[in-house]
Amino acid sequence: MAPLTAGTYFSRQPPGQRTNRVVVAGITLLLLLVVASLWLYLYFKSLEKPYRELKGYRVATTEHFNSFLRRGDNRERTARLFDYLKAEGVDGVLDAENLLRQGTDWLDINESAFAIPPRNLWRNMVATLVVVRDELEPSIGPVSVLSAYRTANYNRRSGGRSSSRHRDFCGLDLVPKSNISRKELGEELRSLHARLGPDSDMGLGIYHSVRFHIDTCGYRSW
Repeated sequence: MAPLTAGTYFSRQPPGQRTNRVVVAGITLLLLLVVASLWLYLYFKSLEKPYRELKGYRVATTEHFNSFLRRGDNRERTARLFDYLKAEGVDGVLDAENLLRQGTDWLDINESAFAIPPRNLWRNMVATLVVVRDELEPSIGPVSVLSAYRTANYNRRSGGRSSSRHRDFCGLDLVPKSNISRKELGEELRSLHARLGPDSDMGLGIYHSVRFHIDTCGYRSW
C-alpha cells in the first residue's frame, strides 16, 4: 500500500473541507511570520536603543547597567560602596542602578552612563539619602535618579559647572515616579526647603518639566 502523503490526504477529502484546511494552514503560517517579524523588529530596535524613556529623559537600560557591572572590578567596587551605605543605615534608599547613574546625555557626549565615586566621597551622599528617605519621599512619593555622581570628564562635557555637587557625590537630579504636576511639585519642594532651613544644608534646584536637584552641601536654591 502506497504511503499516505499530504497531497493524497487532502485529495481524499471533500473539496470544501480541503479548501478550509488550506486556508487555516495559510493563516497560521501568516501569523507565525508576523510574530517572527515583530520579534525581530523589537530585538533590533533594542540593539539600536540602549536606553529607556523616563519622564521624557533618556536613561540607560538595566541591561546596560549589568554590562557596566561586568567590566573590570565594577561589581566588587559597587558592593563595597553599598556595604558602606548599609553601615550608615541608608543602603535601601536608592538601588545601585539609580545611584551610579551619571546623567541622561551620555550618548551625546560619548561617556559612560554609570560611574562609581571614589571612596573619599562616599560620606557626602549619606545626608542626601537621609533627606530623600525621611523628608522628600514622604512629601512627594518615590523618586528616580536622572543624575548622581559625575566624573570630571562627564561633568565638563555635559556642560556642568566646575563646582557641581554631582562631582562631590552629594547632589542628585531626580524626577518623581508619580504623575504629580510641576506646580504641585514646586510647591512641595519649596515648602520642604523652607522647613528644613539652613540646618539641613539642603540645596534645591527646580528645572523644567518635573526634574529637580537636591543636595546637602550648601543651603541655597535656584
